[in-house]
Amino acid sequence: MEPVTDLNGAGPHGSAPPRGFLGVLHRIEGAMTALAALAIFAMAVYICYGILARNVLNISVSDETVIVGELMIIALVLPLARVAAERGFIAVEVLTQRFAARFHVALLVLTVVIGLLAALPIAYSALRAFIGAWSSGNFYFGILNLPEWPGKLAFLIGYIFFVLRLLILLVTEARTPHNPEEVI
Repeated sequence: MEPVTDLNGAGPHGSAPPRGFLGVLHRIEGAMTALAALAIFAMAVYICYGILARNVLNISVSDETVIVGELMIIALVLPLARVAAERGFIAVEVLTQRFAARFHVALLVLTVVIGLLAALPIAYSALRAFIGAWSSGNFYFGILNLPEWPGKLAFLIGYIFFVLRLLILLVTEARTPHNPEEVI
């Protein structure tokens, strides 16, 4: 499978980055991936700071578990749409690579449909969780009293863009022309 775009924004075979809606989506996915990388860096710094503070300075770090947990949500969920755009999913092609192209396209469509069936309920639950956290004004217990809604919003945004990208892949894969004689 060819990626929709490479990491530099060029399309398949070095073509220009996508334009219009797909171009905007591509830039948003890139920003979300950069945010995820920043969250990983912040998480590493905060964990190292916590270890040093406890072991060297003999002080505790406030709400370390909550902050690391929220950063982990950002790091794991925000890049999902980019992974889908680049078809970076784990794939087992031991048998499928021997199928004819028409079966290959059908399997690609099936994988996207299964992905949507899994992602839609999660996105819906994320929406409900965000609305609940926002309307109740819940905070995590701790010294800093961090609100719950930012992490829930990040999770929701990540899944909204993931579902959107899966829908685009579904349309793209379903419209892919294939040669019945070609063997992949």
